Amino acid sequence: MGFLTTLRASSEKIALSLCFVLSAFPADPGLTIYNQEFAVVHESLPLELHPGSNTVQFTDATAHVEPESVILRDAAGKHKITILEQNYRADVLSQDMLLNRFEGKTVDFLAGMRGDGTPRIIRAKIIRSGYSPQLHGFHQDSAFFPPNTGNGQPIIEVDGKLQFFLPGQTIFPDLGSDTILRPSLDWTLLSGEAAKFDAELSYVTRGLTWAADYNVIA
Repeated sequence: MGFLTTLRASSEKIALSLCFVLSAFPADPGLTIYNQEFAVVHESLPLELHPGSNTVQFTDATAHVEPESVILRDAAGKHKITILEQNYRADVLSQDMLLNRFEGKTVDFLAGMRGDGTPRIIRAKIIRSGYSPQLHGFHQDSAFFPPNTGNGQPIIEVDGKLQFFLPGQTIFPDLGSDTILRPSLDWTLLSGEAAKFDAELSYVTRGLTWAADYNVIA
């Protein structure tokens, strides 16, 4: 008699194999999912450091990292690195996030096309975006809640009058090179010498769960 087991991971949509074994080498990627929708992630992060201060970014983090759990180290113990600063940025680029960023400012809205085929542009001021950034959608009992999508309808001022809807498709100006497209971990590291090695990165993340279905095959 055999057993067919299927494991399912929600939220991050991670498919797991039947037997998941963490490698004995800390630098190898690894994932351990526990009850109450949290997991421990192990990653290998290649570093090439120069003497002095170095800026390092990791853009493959999950959307629900617990920043206080992040550990970055040389597992081999050959290189000493000092973390001067660490930041976790998870509010990735979206229209709602940009509306929030441009509150109090005037931007262009594309409000359809004119009869001659040219775009109809409306200049309007964003009084309130209707969006509240929320990095951690979890209650103290670890129950998952969807991200907060707003504190009400947007408030837009057009020609001195207020309305509770967008007058068209928002056209935002250029945001620069520091725009967040994916959740990321950023460090400022201090190294006493030039070094090139694979560091071990580990952290706790929420938003993962698993389930097992058993089909008995006689």
